[in-house]
Amino acid sequence: MTTEWTVAAAASQFTLDAGNRGELTFTVSNPQQAPDTVVFDVAPGEGSQRAWFDVIEPQRVVPGPGSVSFLVRLAVPVGTAPRRYDMTGFAYSANTAPEESSRSSGRVTYEVQAVAAPKRTPWPWIAAAAVVLVLVVGGVAGYLLTRPDGTTPGAPRVVTVEAESLVDGAQVESPAGTGATVVSQPNCCAVTWSDDKQLFFQGLAPGDRVSLTVDLPADAVWLFSAARTTSFDYANTIWQVDGTQLGGTFFGFTPKVVLQDFTDVGTIRLGAGRHTLTLVAVGRTQGVNRYFAGVDQIRFTEVSGAVAQR
Repeated sequence: MTTEWTVAAAASQFTLDAGNRGELTFTVSNPQQAPDTVVFDVAPGEGSQRAWFDVIEPQRVVPGPGSVSFLVRLAVPVGTAPRRYDMTGFAYSANTAPEESSRSSGRVTYEVQAVAAPKRTPWPWIAAAAVVLVLVVGGVAGYLLTRPDGTTPGAPRVVTVEAESLVDGAQVESPAGTGATVVSQPNCCAVTWSDDKQLFFQGLAPGDRVSLTVDLPADAVWLFSAARTTSFDYANTIWQVDGTQLGGTFFGFTPKVVLQDFTDVGTIRLGAGRHTLTLVAVGRTQGVNRYFAGVDQIRFTEVSGAVAQR
């Protein structure tokens, strides 16, 4: 029998401190007579990321009937746009597919405030030196910014690509012979992707993968980022760049389809020219027989003076 979980937040809003950090408790109740093991997780709302949240002891046994409480800690990164955001807590039985037993809390909001840098009053001689420095630097900058070639020295190169534009040249591999495919998927499921489409990889087993080709304009250290989609039948995946893994595992599960913000994968030194990006399905956190993945956009940003991190 499927457990009919109930999920309730202790409040309708996180209370954040001056650093945009806060905590909130969610209570999950099991109305059945038999005990069951529950998994609790967080579904971030638009503009936020799962990495902002930390669930303490996310898997527990709940007696029947009975309840357990889960502490969720929220830490909003510095530089996040100040506005109202939201999230939802959800719970599902560990031994069943989330879409069969998942239950959600109501929407919980939180207000992100602008974090101002601390101000210090400089000594008079420091202030005078600063004025002179501003005049000198301003003059030099004015000259550089009006050079005949019209370029801005030192500005990092940024290469942003609509992932679905790479579908035609993509190569799909399925070691188990499952018949994995990749397509360009139009807007659906109440989600609007950039340019109204996303790359939709339909893997069916661990190890299924899709390889994409991108061109970079210069030899540099590049920060690779991706705007990904999550859903109830999306897999855990990793990225490889020219055959070498970059970054860690991306967890693709959320109870419904959600377009996530750009998430940094890692930095790597790459030469100018063509390179191969490979998205590999490595596992899943739900009981479905699909290993799907969605990619809206990919981005390479030149990182001056950085050391590559694989």
